[in-house]
Amino acid sequence: MRGFSSVAVVLLSATLARSAGAQSAGVTSAAISPADLRLRLFAIADDSMGGRQSGSVGNFKTTEYVAAEFHRLGLQPAGEGGSWFQTVPFFFAEPGSRTLAVGDAALTFGTDYVLIGRAVAAAPLDGIPAIYGGAANDPSTWIGADQSAGKLVVLDVRPGADGRRTLVQRLRGVVTDTRFTRAAALAVAELDLFRPEMVAQIAGQRLTADTSRGSGQPALLLISPRAAEVLLGAPVDRLAAGAPGRAVRGEVVPRFTPVAFAARNVVAVLPGRDPALRGQYVALTAHNDHVGFTRNPVDHDSIRAHNQVVRQMGADSPDRPATAEEQTRVRLLLDSLRRLRPARLDSIRNGADDDGTGTAAILEIAEALVAGPTRPRRSILFVSHTGEEEGLIGSEWFTDHPTVPIDSIVAAIDEDMVGRGGRADLPAGGPNYLEVIGARRLSNEFGDLLEAANAAQSQPFTFDYSYDAPGHPLQYYCRADHYSYARYGIPSVALSRGEHLDYHQVTDEPQYIDYPGLARVARLVHDAALRIANREQRPKLDRPKGDPHAPCVQ
Repeated sequence: MRGFSSVAVVLLSATLARSAGAQSAGVTSAAISPADLRLRLFAIADDSMGGRQSGSVGNFKTTEYVAAEFHRLGLQPAGEGGSWFQTVPFFFAEPGSRTLAVGDAALTFGTDYVLIGRAVAAAPLDGIPAIYGGAANDPSTWIGADQSAGKLVVLDVRPGADGRRTLVQRLRGVVTDTRFTRAAALAVAELDLFRPEMVAQIAGQRLTADTSRGSGQPALLLISPRAAEVLLGAPVDRLAAGAPGRAVRGEVVPRFTPVAFAARNVVAVLPGRDPALRGQYVALTAHNDHVGFTRNPVDHDSIRAHNQVVRQMGADSPDRPATAEEQTRVRLLLDSLRRLRPARLDSIRNGADDDGTGTAAILEIAEALVAGPTRPRRSILFVSHTGEEEGLIGSEWFTDHPTVPIDSIVAAIDEDMVGRGGRADLPAGGPNYLEVIGARRLSNEFGDLLEAANAAQSQPFTFDYSYDAPGHPLQYYCRADHYSYARYGIPSVALSRGEHLDYHQVTDEPQYIDYPGLARVARLVHDAALRIANREQRPKLDRPKGDPHAPCVQ
């Protein structure tokens, strides 16, 4: 597709958007319905979208479709220059150097180390000393800020109670910790725990945006245990935290190349009816991107059977070989699936639940609000973000460069992965399960309004606040687009029905979605938005606004 001219790409995208819009125009109704949501989601999460990675033609087509639907439904464009879109300046980042010199030894990019996280424009490592910083998965072992300042800090991964080393899932919490923010670079010795396919992916071109340049964070590397030993001069299990290592020379400065297809937020507004309040907005958001496709096709049902037994939270569960007993259970599951259908190779991470469901929901909510008997007093702002999977970059870009005054947004409700949540998906799941993150962090009044809207539903949800707990290891508060609004003092909430075995897998497809449950979430958000938009006063803040660029704290 990169060989297409820009005119051809636009024509292709516009054709898809028109056909999808025409199809839905014939069958979608004003009411929020499972059938409408199913129709929308099968278009958004189709294989032809290629997994919707930001900067790809599939994500470009998806934003065309969302904009076409906003237009068809009668919303007004609220993007840049009176358009539906806000372009987020994404780049591909590649390493400027492929080796690091450590004395007379050399570390090779892609084998001994890779750059990960945001591609920060870091300074060269010009004779920078390495130091052992402790275990990445045990903050109690970390060295202090003065010890790490100006050094390449090497962190290892200690075995757990079962004797196995597993990936440190939340490295963002490491790189933003004040003990390491003055380090020249961080290097976490866990590269050997990644599958070859994943190493090849992260060692290639990576997406970033210019919001990451000068972010104040040290460069972050994954290194092999061998590389850690070379840097420190001894195996890490023989060292105490703070042990000095060897000097390092080389560059971890990335080279930036613009993406071929614009990565865009889609922004629309339903104007309020009250002249005194229509300049204020209730924001309803979801993200339109996902994580693309894998280079090595896998058997769809084999992956699903394995994850059901071994990786029940998909990519958020450590990937490990199945035990003998687990292999038996996987085989029984796979045999039952084989009786239903033949093997199917799959390479597209469709992102039906993540976050096709949220994207379909805000379209349904928009249609219901436009057709409602009375417009809300305040305006409703719809923002379909790109770049959530790249680190909330689309929502961060929108709130840093808002197309409406940022202080005019009185509340934000984000929907992300709202299509599952049953008992087969997670232990606490069930028909009324709903995770609520951030509702009372800034405003108890905002939380009360959400709970009142839920109580008024014909079948209320049971709000699960457990993942909102300060310090929760999964860091959900810092991982959803609502946080980009909350950091500006806007009462914000992330709604989700939870992770599951298909999270970030090729198996996250629309046939596995609970459409009646998805419709219930959309109705709740619709009613909560009206409740907030029609009040005389905006939700009262219980804590002052902080620094929007300070590190997020779970």
